[in-house]
Amino acid sequence: MKRYAIHKTASAPASRTMGSIALAIAVTAFLAKRVGLVEADVFALSLASAGAFALIALLLALIAFHRIWTLGGPGIPAALTGTFFALIALFPPALVAGMLIASPGANDITTDKFDPPEVKPQTVATEQPFLTWTTSVLEEKVWPVVSERSLSGLLGNIEPDQRASDIVPRRYRIAPGRLHVAGAKALENLNWTVVDELPPDLLDAATRLQAEGATPVLGLKFDVALRIRPDRVGALLDVRSRSRTPLRDVSTNAGQIRTVFAEIDRVLLETYGDIGRLSVEESDLEETLEPELIETPQSVVPLPGFKPYFEDEVEPEGVSPDVSDLAG
Repeated sequence: MKRYAIHKTASAPASRTMGSIALAIAVTAFLAKRVGLVEADVFALSLASAGAFALIALLLALIAFHRIWTLGGPGIPAALTGTFFALIALFPPALVAGMLIASPGANDITTDKFDPPEVKPQTVATEQPFLTWTTSVLEEKVWPVVSERSLSGLLGNIEPDQRASDIVPRRYRIAPGRLHVAGAKALENLNWTVVDELPPDLLDAATRLQAEGATPVLGLKFDVALRIRPDRVGALLDVRSRSRTPLRDVSTNAGQIRTVFAEIDRVLLETYGDIGRLSVEESDLEETLEPELIETPQSVVPLPGFKPYFEDEVEPEGVSPDVSDLAG
């Protein structure tokens, strides 16, 4: 009986090997970024290389399936394993790329876009050439196409400057100094590290806080600044959240601001009970910043009710000491 040679495809084991390499790179990059061992640029490049290896693994698996279907022979388990590893390795790069495309302009969110709270510049990472180039390409070529084709329903809630109706300044019926203490307590409860602070020297003086936090999944660093100023109601609170990298996580800067508001409300509720908290519209900001006089101004400076007398004062010539002073 004549036996025919069994065809063995080399694409199937190659697909499994490439898929294993892609999965290893993706998992290693994720864990290294989560614990802070690599910078954002290295993380993004690692994910890009993992995605490239995963695409090659998928291509080799397709070639293996085609050869096995037409010529026969073993290799199905190896090709399926390579496909499975490649799909898992493709998920992190696809997720990061999707967040970059679906979240334009969300790198820096503030409640006051005309006069935002100050963020110390030394806490912002600037050496990110790969991510900077990627963001510029997205701004020039991708985001305009997304806006023109109106894909916001498919990619999520895309806003030009990511300003929602609740991301506005807030007034509190409480002294600025006490609101500062509540804000510091809220940042402590959120496990965010305060890196800069202008404490109140008076109960109604303007103050500020700046804290550093990290996103829950990738551990991406961001800065949150709180600015508290006296207001006609009590205190005016502005919050700003700025990412140190264009990368995205499950939590956004707008979400960080909402978290700060919610935690401050919880601290104030536990401390003082139910107090008034008002959102401020942009048209009301100019009115808010105008100083308000506590007392009615007087047009004439009042004269003292008596004339001070000193024993060593020299009497003017021609005036008798026993003559009474009419001005007194």
